[in-house]
Amino acid sequence: MKKIIIAISLTVLFVVTSVILLLLHSAKFETASQAVDNIKVGWNLGNTLESNGEWIGLYSDGKPENYETAWGNPVTKPELIAAVKEAGFNAVRIPVTWYEHIDESGNIDPEWLARVQQVVDYVIQQDMYCVINVHHDAGGGWLRATPECYEKYHDKVSALWHNIAVHFKDYGEKLMFEGFNEMLDGEGHWGGAGSPEEYKAHNDFNQLFVDAVRATGGNNAQRNLMVQIYSGACGDGAFENFVLPTDSTKGHLIIQVHNYDPQPFTWTSVDYTEPTDQWGSDSEKEDIKNLFSKLAAFSQLHNVPVIVGECGADFKGNEDTRKAYVEHYFSNASECGIKCFWWDTGDMALFDRNTCNEKYPEIIDIIMNNCG
Repeated sequence: MKKIIIAISLTVLFVVTSVILLLLHSAKFETASQAVDNIKVGWNLGNTLESNGEWIGLYSDGKPENYETAWGNPVTKPELIAAVKEAGFNAVRIPVTWYEHIDESGNIDPEWLARVQQVVDYVIQQDMYCVINVHHDAGGGWLRATPECYEKYHDKVSALWHNIAVHFKDYGEKLMFEGFNEMLDGEGHWGGAGSPEEYKAHNDFNQLFVDAVRATGGNNAQRNLMVQIYSGACGDGAFENFVLPTDSTKGHLIIQVHNYDPQPFTWTSVDYTEPTDQWGSDSEKEDIKNLFSKLAAFSQLHNVPVIVGECGADFKGNEDTRKAYVEHYFSNASECGIKCFWWDTGDMALFDRNTCNEKYPEIIDIIMNNCG
């Protein structure tokens, strides 16, 4: 009888100890709010690991470096990430396109996955926050916010995120996952989806992403995850029809939007109107102020932190005007507690990817003095 009692006692002790150790392990992970509070300002490794196109495989040997350099940037070096850290950024978003590196079952080419991990390690080794996502697979790619697409690719998407999550399962709290980038409906509408069913499909894809990652357990049970509203845009319909995914772990979701307002100023090429190199009217300043007030209210509504995952302004020989815009943009974001990630490539690039030097140190200084 004593042996039975002792055995039961040891079993109970083992179970209790295991639960305590699990809770202690889980407690090491920051909540989403804590992580966003600790992010000062972020930077996007744009037009790099998200580069894609059938022509790349046709006219090269299809190695990871062929894709990484296809859109005009050199192979990413750890010195670049170190320079970004030295400049004051403490978070890096790494957009990744997967469709040319996966099979129909969502299995990932090991060589491609190894390169993604290598770049992730460049960031983690600098003790910076790192975000990886599924990028141009959505945003006009094979993933669309439609019921038909959800039905067709449900299993493939779930398997893809399962495989990504399992591969990075031992990474700590500084690594975050972002479900999808700028997913559009069947007609490619940017401001808002064309029907309630398409908004629902978008929300269903977000839920699928969260469920797939959480199901892998371990560190992924507590990992902070980012979900976007429809198209990432800040249209009223996208806000009103967004449904925050149900999560088995409380306090580990972040909502991400993108914003380049006003686009005629921030972009060199704009389809719907004439671009301009001028900005700074009272109404333009008020628009930026209202944007961040809106994002702060949206954050409070869902009790989840909101970040701007992409922002920036092209250089058009208008540096003084661009400085004024950047100061106004980041200072208003800071006042509302919204953290921003600068999109860095082309005319928006703040860094020379070849030399790893700053191209526009005064813009970077303005960002650093007006964020956090």
